[in-house]
Amino acid sequence: MLTPDATAAPGPGPDATEVEVPLEGGNVGGAVRVGDTVRRPTGPWTPAVHELLDFLATTDLPHVPRVLGTDDQGREVLTYLPGRVVPIGVEPLTDGQVRSAMRWLRHFHDVVAGFPRDSRRWRFLERALEPGEIVCHHDAAMYNMSFDGDELAGVFDWDVAGPGHPIDDLAIFAWNAPLLFPDGDPAAAAHGLRVMADAYGDVAPAAILDHVTVRMSDASDRIEEGQRRGDPGMLRLGEIGEPASTRARITRLRLHAPAIRALL
Repeated sequence: MLTPDATAAPGPGPDATEVEVPLEGGNVGGAVRVGDTVRRPTGPWTPAVHELLDFLATTDLPHVPRVLGTDDQGREVLTYLPGRVVPIGVEPLTDGQVRSAMRWLRHFHDVVAGFPRDSRRWRFLERALEPGEIVCHHDAAMYNMSFDGDELAGVFDWDVAGPGHPIDDLAIFAWNAPLLFPDGDPAAAAHGLRVMADAYGDVAPAAILDHVTVRMSDASDRIEEGQRRGDPGMLRLGEIGEPASTRARITRLRLHAPAIRALL
């Protein structure tokens, strides 16, 4: 989730006359806004992510940041995306916002199928795409999306993009929206999954539900492996209790999933 913090300090280097505004919620990256740009730390995966964003810029997919280069600190420079980030755990997404996000996600999956399939160094692995795979965003969650009313306005934080299956992106969206509170109202969770599936198309809401525990277990393993490697972003996640927090939620979801599935 990238939203301006109230405190700001002058930026160094050639942008010293502009203001750097820390963007809240970036537990992995640590981004700042400078004017109409966002500056973020880079890593060995950055060339692949920039190649992906440059490819998407040649398509009709909207709401994606454009790569502008790097600054004098070696940070990537991206265009700033407009809109409001809905605070997770505070305010639920509307059905209209879910539909807009799912229509965008389907469009993204359709166009990214044309991205070259050869080997690249992504954040968590280095290999080519396998049969049936595309490059997924892998963190297509409400905290990485901005909205203008019910309409999607931006999708950001592409650092963990890499090989996967389309349902991986659906699962992480569900994990952070209709299934955010797995021991909450099963009817509300089932409704949210149906809205997702109807807007995305060609997927059953039960299939999304069933994949969430698989996807989030894999995510927990990747975070833990990144922490062993000393990945700064994964270590920052450790400071907020990951992946233990996610694993505890997976256990709760397994307990409550039958009640949700019965309403689908």
